[in-house]
Amino acid sequence: MMTHKKYLFVDSSSWISLLVKTDTNYQKAKSIFSSFDTKTTLYISSFIINETVTKIRRMLGQTKAFSLYKLFIDWENEGSLMILPLERKSIDESMKLLQQHPIPNTLSLTDATNIVLMKKHHIPILFSFDRDFKKLKIPNITLPP
Repeated sequence: MMTHKKYLFVDSSSWISLLVKTDTNYQKAKSIFSSFDTKTTLYISSFIINETVTKIRRMLGQTKAFSLYKLFIDWENEGSLMILPLERKSIDESMKLLQQHPIPNTLSLTDATNIVLMKKHHIPILFSFDRDFKKLKIPNITLPP
C-alpha cells in the first residue's frame, strides 16, 4: 500500500490545546498529534512561535514555554517541522486579507499570515481549533473536524 506525505500548517490553538490539560480540546489535540507519522510534515511560522510561547509562558510558566521552543527547534532539526519565515510581502498580503474580512473581527494578523503562508507554500490542511477559519470559507484549505 502506498502512503502519501501529509502537509499541515499547525495553528497556535492546536499547540496550546496539546499542552494545556484543562483545555476543552486537549484530548482531541493529543489524538490528532499522535496520529502524525514520518510521512507528516508540520509547518509553523515565526508568528506561531511568538503567539504560542507567549501564551504557554503566561499559562504554564517559563520552563514549559522554553521546553516548547526547544521542541520546535528539535523537530525542525529532525525535518518533521518547518518553521516558515515571514517577510514583509507576506505581512502586507496578510493585512490585505484582514481588510477583506472585517468579520469575524477576532481574526488576528497571525491567523491571516497562516492563510497567506499556506497558499504560498501549497499547504492544504490547517490544524486549528480556531473556528474563525471556518467562517472565512477559504477555498483549498481543509480544517480537521
